Amino acid sequence: MTDTHHLLLMPPNWIGDAVMAQPAMRAISEHYRIQHPDLRISVYGRGWLKDLLPWLNLPAAIYSATVVKADSAFLFPNSFRSAWQCRLAGNSHITGYRGQWRRLLLDTALPHKLSLRYQHHRDFYLDIPGQTGIPIEQRDVRLQAPDGAIESGQQAMLAHGLDPARVVTLAPGAQFGAAKCYPETGFATVCRTLAEAGWQPLILGMPEDKETGSRILSGLNVPHWNAAGETTLGQALQLIAASRLMLCNDSGLMHVAAGLGIATIAPFGATDPARTSPSGERVRILYQPADCSPCLKRECHVPGHPCMNNITPKMLSDACFSLLAP
Repeated sequence: MTDTHHLLLMPPNWIGDAVMAQPAMRAISEHYRIQHPDLRISVYGRGWLKDLLPWLNLPAAIYSATVVKADSAFLFPNSFRSAWQCRLAGNSHITGYRGQWRRLLLDTALPHKLSLRYQHHRDFYLDIPGQTGIPIEQRDVRLQAPDGAIESGQQAMLAHGLDPARVVTLAPGAQFGAAKCYPETGFATVCRTLAEAGWQPLILGMPEDKETGSRILSGLNVPHWNAAGETTLGQALQLIAASRLMLCNDSGLMHVAAGLGIATIAPFGATDPARTSPSGERVRILYQPADCSPCLKRECHVPGHPCMNNITPKMLSDACFSLLAP
């Protein structure tokens, strides 16, 4: 008779936070797998999680579009709704942080020993397994490309006239808001500098980033591709995995690239790198804070957007070249 156990994981609700929670989810999964070799893992969350999950390096984890009944459930969102959904599904061993009037819905209600406002989000999520006595062997994000994903990304690049060995990806947008976006003109300057050295830019982003991407790529004399709004999340991840470098704002794609070991350059200003910087050896964070940094606001109301304009295009270009060097 096999020792079966069903584990339910509910990651955070933003792509970047879901990636930062990967070490914690990995620790929980491996702990239960040692105890239950036939462990089943269901991962519930927003629709984009179905595309992201194969990259999170959680063996045998399956995406679930509904909250299922499991033997153990770990909640990373702090909302009352997530705990209520879990209880309604019939779960009886629910672990998560207390707060938002949900303590009575949790079987293991953990105190907030760390704060998202002051500590790194990765450590905040890791404190969930930490407080429950689960061993943590991996504190950095370590993602893994699914079989064939890099090859698919390379094929897409070739289909658009790009040489995969020369492709650098750029993501000039950010879902949180414009305050943490590097200026479009700065991205364009960096693109021209990289293109003059023979690198081929590829823009990723949402449909609303399409026009920005077109302006950034305007006038380049090397092959380039504005893929903003043209890919699914899964296809965007394939392109990142197949590229040589990622230049982007503080965003979910930044955490994905760094977690895959792709050279990653990110300017920070409105957000705090001490709280949301990506982990990885091939990461360069540029932070030249203004008096108002980090404001943590969606929109900048200070003339000149100083936290970002303090970072010159040359600083970004030099950082790119330092990681692109043989």
